[in-house]
Amino acid sequence: MSYRVLITDEATDDVFNLVKYIHVDLCNPDAANKLYTNLNREVNNMGDFPLKFADSGIKYRGYIIHKKIYQSYLLFYIISDENQTVYVLRILKDIMNWRNILQKKNIYHFSNYR
Repeated sequence: MSYRVLITDEATDDVFNLVKYIHVDLCNPDAANKLYTNLNREVNNMGDFPLKFADSGIKYRGYIIHKKIYQSYLLFYIISDENQTVYVLRILKDIMNWRNILQKKNIYHFSNYR
């Protein structure tokens, strides 16, 4: 059975900022559109086999934060078996200090349900 996938506002902002950087700063709208499409596909497929991806070594509210690698991007999420839901917390570039970013965040927001 596939899990439902919800994405936090923070992860939505991450995608927006990544795509904007490629589109505006690197002047490559085609690559930006491709990244947006591919990240959306990766997020939507996360509910199929959520335990397939690595443990990041960090917990959020008692849940293990998993890490899915897509090209040079890291998709971080937790799994709620009770709700049959995958919660995507952040989508970050692999060169970012992601451990520090994840450990600093106490609350994630969900206003954008998928």
